[in-house]
Amino acid sequence: MIDGGTIHLKTDSNFLFTYTKYMVEHNSLPVEEMTTDLYHDSQLLTQNSPLLNIRTYYEQMWLDRGLSIKYVKFQLPREGALEEPDVEIELDDYRSYHRPKRSGLEVAK
Repeated sequence: MIDGGTIHLKTDSNFLFTYTKYMVEHNSLPVEEMTTDLYHDSQLLTQNSPLLNIRTYYEQMWLDRGLSIKYVKFQLPREGALEEPDVEIELDDYRSYHRPKRSGLEVAK
């Protein structure tokens, strides 16, 4: 990814979304869009963006399980390195079907 590139993150994972949100805030990255429930955010959906209107098989699987799809669009810095915030984030309490259980960790840094 080039400096100043745009990241589009769509995820069902609270952990990944929260981590990304902390990274964006800690590094003062420009955020263009952010929502915790993409398919019920009428403001974003009315923009008629092809990217936001794609609902993947996996997104539908998580939606059917009652999870929301989160979305954030932000830009990388034009120079320098990103710094990771010193925060504890709760791990997701669900997993994909037929995947083994995670380690005994309750939180991750």
